[in-house]
Amino acid sequence: MTKMSAQLGLYKSEFGGDSRAAMIAGASCLDTADGQRGWHEGALVGMPPSCSPELLRPLNRLHAVNSRQWDDEDRVRQAGDGEIPAIKREIDELNSLRHALIERVDRILDEVWSANEDVPPLTESIGSALDRLSVQTLRIAHTKRRLGDDACAAERVAILCRQRDDLVWSIVVACEDLASGRRRTPRPERMKLYGKSGR
Repeated sequence: MTKMSAQLGLYKSEFGGDSRAAMIAGASCLDTADGQRGWHEGALVGMPPSCSPELLRPLNRLHAVNSRQWDDEDRVRQAGDGEIPAIKREIDELNSLRHALIERVDRILDEVWSANEDVPPLTESIGSALDRLSVQTLRIAHTKRRLGDDACAAERVAILCRQRDDLVWSIVVACEDLASGRRRTPRPERMKLYGKSGR
């Protein structure tokens, strides 16, 4: 058992004893460093539950999971053949936890707006959009770390920041549309089954 697998097993209870949805322990090198603290605040401005611990907890855990998964994906590219299967299993566990956290965020936010089946749905849930925002924030932070070594890094950071600003703006507008009843969230059924038959 790897150190990560052991850590994943420490936090089962919050997700009903399901080890694939266990919370990770320990910090990634970029969990809240490099300007990432409060990574989601601009996107949820004006949302009633945006500062509630009930929402902040899964959002911060989602970002930590994405950060750790990023680190594992870096590790697997440098690992020897014998190490790759264990790291890949960790990535699968993290991905499963990531989806559980996105669903939890969506459940919390879905209580804020009333569903109207007669209006068009968004193309993705707010939880999924926030997950993309988390990954974009990590991408910016990792690219910034290369500023001294890569002549093109500054240009990439500027492009990534513009993309992040557009994503934040899109999430804000989507939340406004949901709150006003102009749009509804997509149907919640998810067909991706990690580690189960029918995957």
